[in-house]
Amino acid sequence: MSDQTDLLSNVPLFSTVPKKDLRVLARTAHDMTYEPGTRLASQDDLGVTFFTVIDGEADVVLNGRAIKHLGPGDYFGEMSIIDRAPRSADVVAATKLRCLVFTQWEFRPFLKEHPDVAWALLEVLVARLREAQKLGPQEPADEVTDAIGSDA
Repeated sequence: MSDQTDLLSNVPLFSTVPKKDLRVLARTAHDMTYEPGTRLASQDDLGVTFFTVIDGEADVVLNGRAIKHLGPGDYFGEMSIIDRAPRSADVVAATKLRCLVFTQWEFRPFLKEHPDVAWALLEVLVARLREAQKLGPQEPADEVTDAIGSDA
């Protein structure tokens, strides 16, 4: 478990979480490796998992177009964990990809017990919304919001 605790401590989202709390979270983590081309999340499917990228790279794909590249320290799936709505994009492994994966029923209680992590997620979501607003009216608003989100 200490390996997973150390891995989590290197994810910026968890940088303020005390080591003892990271150990608790690490016990719920599923250490998964995916081959290139593996679809980890599908647009419009219901999502119950939250992923933190440990090693490798993935692409966020919206309507068949890659819109964001993810690497170590990035995460995705948070929007569906929060609002229980369908995924906003596909996420596909671009290289061999290692992630720590958490189910909704494991991660939501952790967020409730660690408001600093929940706050960090809110800050990321607000930044994405502001970026969508900067893109302006050239695309329908929901597509713009989806395009910058990494919740898949």
